[in-house]
Amino acid sequence: MSFANAVRSELAQLPLKKPCCRRMLGAGLLLGAESLAGKQIALRLKHEEVASLAIPLLGSLYGNPPTVLQTGACGHRFWDLSFSSPSATKLVRSLQDTEKEPAALWTSLCDGCLAAFLRGAFLAYGTVNDPHRSFHLELLLPRGRGAAFLIRVLEQLGYPPRRMERKNGFGIYFKDSGSIEELIALMGGQHVIFDVINSRIERDIRNNENRATNCVAKNIEKSISAGTRQMEAIGRLIEAGRLENLSEGLRITAMLRYRNPDASLDELTALHEPPISKSGLNHRLQRILAEAEEF
Repeated sequence: MSFANAVRSELAQLPLKKPCCRRMLGAGLLLGAESLAGKQIALRLKHEEVASLAIPLLGSLYGNPPTVLQTGACGHRFWDLSFSSPSATKLVRSLQDTEKEPAALWTSLCDGCLAAFLRGAFLAYGTVNDPHRSFHLELLLPRGRGAAFLIRVLEQLGYPPRRMERKNGFGIYFKDSGSIEELIALMGGQHVIFDVINSRIERDIRNNENRATNCVAKNIEKSISAGTRQMEAIGRLIEAGRLENLSEGLRITAMLRYRNPDASLDELTALHEPPISKSGLNHRLQRILAEAEEF
């Protein structure tokens, strides 16, 4: 089972006892439905488990069980639901009114109603990537029906989505793991949410390890480059007979570096008698480089 189907399966099996929550779940399912002449509602669903939930739910809400037609083939099956209901038609038109504010429909609701609405919308129109591969949660509304309303709902909740046009509809989506985690949890996906969280933690650990590795690699590269320049500078001073003209301290440091080309700065400071500080060693090495650059 894909991760998206696992999320969908958990959400579809959540019980809803309150009538208000059942109405809001139905509203989410109907968000992208088509309102036809004669108070007729047409709704296409892509998943059998969602259709099995929607058929009895819509029948109980509107007193008119939907007729169902299965269409498609080769792995692309659809469940086309249709039923007649003046109240459902009014609801669908309100949900798809681009000027309608969500507050106009949020009357007599309990704390679980908004979660039920988002759950219905996701079940009918949503998908989510396996978080081990990438973070992407998307809802695709057919021909953009209901997209403006859903965007305003999400914005009021503090989750402004990204938007895109597709050939078969209007998509709203999220790419950040934090929003995806919180939205799945809000909809009631308490079990699958741990997969998302664990994937984010694993990715953060890998990223931190990569950053640390890159940092170490860069430091090693810098050390090798600096050591090479120091060895070349000392070699030029020796060939030009100028090493003996340096102060005693610089001569000692230059010869210790020349005889220990692979020594780190810490190791090089300890080779001095008495040992010198790292800042003192750096100062001497810079003086040696400067002397070598004068000719």
